[in-house]
Amino acid sequence: MIQAVGVPLAEQPEERSLRSVESRSPAVTRAVAVLEILSKSKRPLSVTEVARALDLAKSTVANLCAALEDSHMIRRIDGRWALDYKVLELGQGFLAGTDMLGEFRMAAAALPVASQETLLLATLDDLEVVYLARHDGSQPVRLASDIGRRMPAVVTALGKAMLASLPADELERRLAQVDELPTFTPRSHRTMDALRRDLDSTRERGYSVDDEENTEGITCVGVALPGERPTPIAVSATLLTVRFTTHLREALVEDLGSLAQRLARVAPLS
Repeated sequence: MIQAVGVPLAEQPEERSLRSVESRSPAVTRAVAVLEILSKSKRPLSVTEVARALDLAKSTVANLCAALEDSHMIRRIDGRWALDYKVLELGQGFLAGTDMLGEFRMAAAALPVASQETLLLATLDDLEVVYLARHDGSQPVRLASDIGRRMPAVVTALGKAMLASLPADELERRLAQVDELPTFTPRSHRTMDALRRDLDSTRERGYSVDDEENTEGITCVGVALPGERPTPIAVSATLLTVRFTTHLREALVEDLGSLAQRLARVAPLS
């Protein structure tokens, strides 16, 4: 990754070369890529930073930004670019028109045990988890799981549940893209063999476990929605590791399984 001078590596936008990407409408593909880069950044980005991240000419990015500004998708802040209100409107429109999200909120609140925990609903975008909804129970846990936020799938219970649910050939296609596993904590998987063993165990028992692989002191369990669908979907429960007893794990897995079955009735199938 190329790092801009004076900006910490952790704050750099992710590189994503678009020069060789085939698209029916290259301009639309590039505009969407600009929005994605800005959505992942914690601060406004300059044209130079966006161009470098996408491997595009600065003039191309400047034109894209100007067009997106005209439609209020992005705005200029001190010569840099950030998302604008129209993106929020689109997101709210998606949430309002999705039965599954409303079903998640109602069903999560009615679960016998899991309703007391922090529950998450997410989908899988290639090798990233995208959070769609959250239920905060009476046992709140501070999480970096804002709606729309992305996380590497391999360090989350949600992600591992969804990866394990993929057909073997599709799973291999996605894992083939991994050059280096993200390591958030000492418990994060360091090798592909370890990750594969974890996914095998997830598939066998029917649920995944994030054993402090994402955040130290936090454990999560995840269950993928049954059925073959265009994009995998999963639910999870998050709690402090010190509370993760065998009895509670069994109760959470049962509740999450029920929740996944209920959501599968309203989630789209292929």
